[in-house]
Amino acid sequence: MNRDPDERPQPDGAAPDEFEAIVALWRSEGDVPQWPEDEAEAAALADDDDPPAAPATPPRSWSPPPLPEDEHFIPPEPPPLPRPGPPALVGLTLIAIGLVLVISPGWLGIATPYGLPLGLVGLAAGLGWLVLRLWPDPPDQRDEDDDGAVV
Repeated sequence: MNRDPDERPQPDGAAPDEFEAIVALWRSEGDVPQWPEDEAEAAALADDDDPPAAPATPPRSWSPPPLPEDEHFIPPEPPPLPRPGPPALVGLTLIAIGLVLVISPGWLGIATPYGLPLGLVGLAAGLGWLVLRLWPDPPDQRDEDDDGAVV
């Protein structure tokens, strides 16, 4: 009868002899710990054992070696923030006026029913002004007509 090498023994005890042979071989190679039969015996064995001895040398904690002073990185100072130009100030002013009209239109002397629509128009105009400034300017016409060097 050919037996499949990948076939594992079943839990119903189909191959207890193989297991016993492995355990016997393990025991013949050296000292094998024995499992206690019941909990009382396990507690007695635990009381009889001596506490483990402290290691001869205490364990060291690992820390990275210090960097030499000349290899220490110091980042450069960041550049200053640019000053907003007149077009950016126009957009921010429109947004501020729009917020005031939405929150309290009476502060600017405008009736409450007209404050919300005018404030929303002011907010949209200010945001649109700032967003449209983000697009790059079209290239100069002189650059497109340039054919290079004339010989």
